[in-house]
Amino acid sequence: MSAVSEIAARKEVIVCAGAGGVGKTTVAAAVGLRAAAEGKKVAVLTIDPARRLATSLGLKELGNDPSRVSPRRFSSAGIDMRGELYAMMLDTKSTFDEVVMRYAPSDEQAETILANRLYRNIAGTLSGTQEYMAMEKLYELHAAGGYDLIVIDTPPTRNALDFLDAPRRMTDFLDSRVLKWLILPYTRAGGGIFRMANAAATTFLRVVKRIVGSEVLQDTAEFFANLQGMYDGFKQRAREVAQLLQSDATSFIVVTSPAADSVAEATFFSSRLNEAGLPFGALVVNRVHPRLGDPIAVRPRVLQRLERGDGEERLLAKLLDNYEAFMRVVSLEEKNLAALARRVPKHCWVRVPYLEREAVDLPGLWAVSEQLFDGPADA
Repeated sequence: MSAVSEIAARKEVIVCAGAGGVGKTTVAAAVGLRAAAEGKKVAVLTIDPARRLATSLGLKELGNDPSRVSPRRFSSAGIDMRGELYAMMLDTKSTFDEVVMRYAPSDEQAETILANRLYRNIAGTLSGTQEYMAMEKLYELHAAGGYDLIVIDTPPTRNALDFLDAPRRMTDFLDSRVLKWLILPYTRAGGGIFRMANAAATTFLRVVKRIVGSEVLQDTAEFFANLQGMYDGFKQRAREVAQLLQSDATSFIVVTSPAADSVAEATFFSSRLNEAGLPFGALVVNRVHPRLGDPIAVRPRVLQRLERGDGEERLLAKLLDNYEAFMRVVSLEEKNLAALARRVPKHCWVRVPYLEREAVDLPGLWAVSEQLFDGPADA
């Protein structure tokens, strides 16, 4: 049983992360497809706005709510589907709206926030919002208990780190002194820190008003002031999400290619997971050139003689030359992966070779899933 097969059988949440362009979306979709085929009810959530997930599953588009992949599509692709497969793409603005409606102390306050001009402009684009809302959507799906397995396809690695840090950064921001100063005019300053900070806050706000304008400042202050009654809900959910990511229910799959820059990203991310106490489950090395037996040593004089020979000998010389070039690529990949091997135990590795069929449809995804779940163990 491969490392991927083992965690797909035992875990409730799988987070796929890695550098851009390494096939991370494909791996997430293939894991979800195979787990569903084996009888699980699976949801695959992508945070990446690219449409590769929808295309590979044969869906026209993905929304903020899970869409079931029609069983007929699996039958047409020759896949025996015993479970159910759902897919969705995070809509940050819609998820933020749902969070506001959930946490606001009253319907009136929720409507005030949703109508705020600043909120309408930044709800889907504010730095860190996408990652935090991804955490909200993950927790919502998991807490509802409607799925046996949730597979998340994250943005490229550095953004995926934002994804991991989003709960902590949100709570840090809500507790920040700058935010308290910003909403000071809209709170009742009874004493303590607000009274002591009043003079400094007034100076701060006067400077900000000159820079951004009074209207923008008022919208901003009103927006965050109206969020005040929701802070406890935000912080409690952030703690619960962090606990879910660190729990035995979750596992991370790091996806890389053998290219040097992708390996460096995977090494960095694996270290980051370890530092954060997050459960690493498997390393998928995608698009690997296979080693075709032992290297063939051909003396230069022999090769030169073949190149001067008849048609078959010249053809053999070209084949040997191509083989030598191919093995140089293999050796370079193995050299790149050597540093990663010192950090990630080999029993966690799963290698996916270059395949004849592109994973742009269900048969292509199934071919990848066979390598992930049934491929030979890494030596």
